[in-house]
Amino acid sequence: MKRAQELLNGEGQNYILPFLWMKGEDTDTIRREIGKVAECGIREICLESRPHPDFAGPLWWESLDAVIDEARKRSMRIWILDDRKFPTGYANGGFAKRPELAKTYLAERHMDMIGPQEQAAVLISPFLGKDGELIGVFALRRKDGDSTDLILEMLIDLTDRVSDGFVYLDIPEGRYRLVVVYTTQNGGGRPQYMNLLDKDSVRVLIDEVYETHYAHYAEEFGRTIAGFFSDEPELGNSSGYDFHDLPGKVGGMLPWSKALREQMVRVWGAGFARSLPALWFECGSDTPRIRAQYMDMVTHLVQECFSSQIGKWCADHLVEYIGHIIEDDNAHGRLGCSIGHYFREMRGQDMAGVDVVHFQIVPGFEDKVHQWLAWDTDGAFFHYGLAKLAASQAHIDPKMKGRSLCEIFGNYGWACGIGMMKWLTNHMLVRGINHFTPHAFSMKYPDPDCPPHFYALGNNPQFPYFADLMRYMNRICHLFSGGIHCADAAVLYHAEAEWSGDPVMTFDKPGRALMENQLDYDVVPEDIFEQEQTVLKRVCEDRCLLEINREIYPCVVQPYFKLIPDELASQLEKAVNAGLPLFVVDALPESTVSGAPIPDGYRELAKVVPLDRLAESVASVCGHRFEFLASDRDTRKAYTHLRSMMYRHEDGCAVMFFNESVNEKYDARVRFRQTHGGIREYDAFSNCFEETYSKDGILELSLFPGQARVFILDDGKAEDCEVAKPYSEVSQQPLSVEWSLSVRDVNSSSFTQTAVRLSGKKLPSMNSPAYFRDFVGTYLYEGELDMPDISPECRYYLRFDSIGDCGTVRINGVQAGKLYGDHCSVEITDLLCRGANKVTVEVTNTPVWRVKDPVSTQIQLHPTGLTAQPVLVTAKKQ
Repeated sequence: MKRAQELLNGEGQNYILPFLWMKGEDTDTIRREIGKVAECGIREICLESRPHPDFAGPLWWESLDAVIDEARKRSMRIWILDDRKFPTGYANGGFAKRPELAKTYLAERHMDMIGPQEQAAVLISPFLGKDGELIGVFALRRKDGDSTDLILEMLIDLTDRVSDGFVYLDIPEGRYRLVVVYTTQNGGGRPQYMNLLDKDSVRVLIDEVYETHYAHYAEEFGRTIAGFFSDEPELGNSSGYDFHDLPGKVGGMLPWSKALREQMVRVWGAGFARSLPALWFECGSDTPRIRAQYMDMVTHLVQECFSSQIGKWCADHLVEYIGHIIEDDNAHGRLGCSIGHYFREMRGQDMAGVDVVHFQIVPGFEDKVHQWLAWDTDGAFFHYGLAKLAASQAHIDPKMKGRSLCEIFGNYGWACGIGMMKWLTNHMLVRGINHFTPHAFSMKYPDPDCPPHFYALGNNPQFPYFADLMRYMNRICHLFSGGIHCADAAVLYHAEAEWSGDPVMTFDKPGRALMENQLDYDVVPEDIFEQEQTVLKRVCEDRCLLEINREIYPCVVQPYFKLIPDELASQLEKAVNAGLPLFVVDALPESTVSGAPIPDGYRELAKVVPLDRLAESVASVCGHRFEFLASDRDTRKAYTHLRSMMYRHEDGCAVMFFNESVNEKYDARVRFRQTHGGIREYDAFSNCFEETYSKDGILELSLFPGQARVFILDDGKAEDCEVAKPYSEVSQQPLSVEWSLSVRDVNSSSFTQTAVRLSGKKLPSMNSPAYFRDFVGTYLYEGELDMPDISPECRYYLRFDSIGDCGTVRINGVQAGKLYGDHCSVEITDLLCRGANKVTVEVTNTPVWRVKDPVSTQIQLHPTGLTAQPVLVTAKKQ
């Protein structure tokens, strides 16, 4: 396969752009740090401008001059984070000069009245505050005395009865609620921040950040300067991080702009304001439609005014636009700290982005309740949905060119070592992420700002192993780029249905049901059915497939929606009538969002399946990309934590398996459905391939907890493949080595011998109170391996099942290999001699034991050093 051969030839491309903290350092320090980035095989960086003391000022340009010059010398490219403050939207303070363009909110205040009473008056001017602009005043009949529900059909418009701060009215008999609707720039989220629904407001960010950089470095745009990165822009109608902010919150602020008003007039007519109370109160059967239409207008304006405007500016200036939003706990389809609709916001960008930070993903915590740094939900979304947002957008939107981006490792603390980093990397890779922004390089130590920091002025002893991990990351990204992802189903995005305020099943739930049965999926939004890259591809008289941007989906899965968007129901009816299999989880919708009956064709042809039978139903129409053969496990469900991805190139496939279990090993014989050539295993750390050992599409798959393996399925004739007889494990022998111990502090260049001698099956954690509690650096274990007999027909390996956290193995003074977390093996066949063999194992920990950073309180620390004897594995040709 061409892509694989490019890696062997050292011709792989760059897929990594780590954050580089910019804090006003001197230029020599900046140049040295960029050199350290380059040592990792990384050829791009993203400048984190937030901590710089003089962003877009003289000191910033001095820093940027040095960055650009050093990057140019090293043939590197740079990206620039596009604001002075977090999140994107402060516009480098631009709204202090243009306050009228800062965020504006739609707000309500209310009070209760009882009638009948003629010639009543209510004082409303204090409701509006200093800057409030009145939209409308309405009296609505209360439905009952036990709820806040109102009767929209009995609304009385009193807007023209307002005079000098009072509203004058005759109150009919009964209980009424007076609702005052107005706009204001106060009382919402961050003040003096950008309004994503206003082109002129977004233009302030462009003028203050993008244009100023272009004025200084126009000749570098499209050359050394690759583009700009937006970090978590938000609608910001509420303060803090409410991940569930949607219409329906009495008294809550909502996004607003003049453009939104114009859209409301277009959709609801000149009397649009009469619909607005339903954005806060339950107002009968029209409420779901009004709320959904409001969100539809808001999110289309986010796309038009914000991301597409910036994306066009970047394209016009020969650079690209990337970044990510707040996705946490499915906030990507809601207001507040997010932007209302993931896919619409991303349409303006050139890569589809997400982030994994703050312990959002931790091995083993894949259920809903999981305590991470900011919240205690939703572990299931983070494991089964987060990465799929970006990977799916990359697959279905031609503008993305198949590129998905994950900001990764951020604020995982110094407790996050190479083992955790490798696990997170594989978690994202196997879900389709193929570009990364590791978080972060910092030129200060210790830096309390979101550790870990990869070089840390030489104070991170794991930096050489981090460099290896980055090369591994780049290589696998190369294999999973430039081709077509192989999916088993398209799962419908739930946001448009959730906007109605009625119950929905989030897309990650059916996604999980598929992934736990080794079925892969993409999530697709309602909008995709109207776009030109989407077609129904007929495969026989009564059957068709869904094709989006060359990606083929054998079926569509709809999560449970109580109400289904009207346009989506119409599109799905067309699809099922054409023969596209549609599986609806648990139950059909009760009606459309507008209250209309669901279409007959949709009702008759969609197949309702319970969530626990979904995978079986999907497999019945798509088949499996691979099947399990004879095994002691009788169902695919038994491989719950086995993840897989297949990626197609013109001349073959790349396949990745990853065992996400924290304690269970998987062994299986796997047969691929479509392979015409041999199967080779690719070692991305060593950049080498095993011999071709299969020509019948059958693979002997063994995966320890946390282990990933990558295979190349070559096209071509099987008989042309030279098949090597595979080696099979014939014995495992836990060793009983007596170890002497030396230590090398991270700030030292040499080892110091200690009096510690270690033996036995289990070995102690070296950072425990009995040994070296505050030590940061490398432990050197020295011992002997006795080999009385060495067979030329066998291969020999040392497997290390418990190591904290990474290390290097030498046999008789020659390096045998490196260890990146638990269950790593190194081959020692060619290094052994008969009799005694000297074995040395260097094991390196992280700075957490000395820095004791607060972030690291959020995760359990694994033991350090070599905590179990290695296992001698002998394999023989079959």
